Amino acid sequence: MEKPTLAAWLDRIGTEHPRGVERGLDRVRIVADRLGVVPPAAKTIVVAGTNGKGSTTAFAEHLLLAAGHSVGTTTSPHLHRFNERIHVNGGEVDDGTIVGAFESIESCRGSIDLSYFEYATLAALLVMSRTPLDYAVLEVGLGGRLDAVNVVDADVAVITSIGLDHQQYLGATREMIGGEKAGVMRPRVPVVCGDPNPPASIVERARDLGAPLLLATRDFGQRAGQLWIRSRDGSRLSLELGGSSVDPVNAATAAMAVSQAGYPVVQRTVAQAARTVRNPGRLEIVEQGGRTWVLDVAHNPHAAVFLADRLHALFADRTIRGVVGCLEDKDIAGIVAALRHQVTEFAYAATTSARGRPASALRAAAGDPSAFAGTLDAAITHVLGRCESDGDVILALGSFDVVERVRVWLGYPRDACPQSP
Repeated sequence: MEKPTLAAWLDRIGTEHPRGVERGLDRVRIVADRLGVVPPAAKTIVVAGTNGKGSTTAFAEHLLLAAGHSVGTTTSPHLHRFNERIHVNGGEVDDGTIVGAFESIESCRGSIDLSYFEYATLAALLVMSRTPLDYAVLEVGLGGRLDAVNVVDADVAVITSIGLDHQQYLGATREMIGGEKAGVMRPRVPVVCGDPNPPASIVERARDLGAPLLLATRDFGQRAGQLWIRSRDGSRLSLELGGSSVDPVNAATAAMAVSQAGYPVVQRTVAQAARTVRNPGRLEIVEQGGRTWVLDVAHNPHAAVFLADRLHALFADRTIRGVVGCLEDKDIAGIVAALRHQVTEFAYAATTSARGRPASALRAAAGDPSAFAGTLDAAITHVLGRCESDGDVILALGSFDVVERVRVWLGYPRDACPQSP
């Protein structure tokens, strides 16, 4: 009998175990113990936060690879194919390896129900545990305290930023959300926080655990393309970032985390990581057909404020027109408001995922009644037709779904594996 393909497995775990599984770590921990996947490497860096997790994880991965270490990484969600979620030594894991991991999970879970993300996390941990690795860098999917990644005890905990997102799961305030993110902390384990003004819930949790708290702008940071981190002896080390595709704030956070994990970060590895790191869909700039495109998965107001600052720095003298689409639970009005001073006009595009939102509903929620609303292809065509010069920039943002489809529209190859539910 022919073995199920990866696409078949993803369809199965997405339909049999979508989102109705009770949240909590007990079920995942039982299966993880049966599989023997914890710890997945000699040392583990766990990355939580509202925004910037993917970029921080990617830069930490490439810093460690540049230093000659063996590294496993897991991120989520993916843009084009599930394999993007699991890296070993810088490369995506192949279909057969992931299918084998799913088969092992299925044979161990018994009657325990697992969600799509829990399957994905356990598969990543299993793949890593089967390869001798110096480091694992694990990106939290949602929150921290109850996220499947949190079955692993971090050797360094990272919290990139705290903003309002997923409030229905994490709470309505920064304090509540910070408390959920703080769940990845462990007693006396260093915590690297990329938010220069973290909620008290994070500061107090670190103090209660006796966990050293390293804060952006106080213990590490960036200025004019240079990273700096404070060494364990108290000295300050400056490092030239160069032309990296990763934002300097997230690069500095990653450098501090890697330093706390035991590797003394040096200029050579920073320069090599900056050259090699790629993080599609995060402030991704594409020059095609004489036109500049900016692709960013920013899907909450906090991320949109950050994106607006970067757009101003990069394209202050150019007209920017936006194509935006968001899922039903996102604050489209807040996203658009944060970008109004940088983006001349928006075209609203329907999203196609299970939690998608019609374009007309997005336009109404944004309070932009005269704007274009329609399919993604129609929104792109409209914005292109509105461009008045070759210097105009097109921004696509709001969800992984929109950025993934714009990348396909621009000619990037698309895998048959479906997105997560």
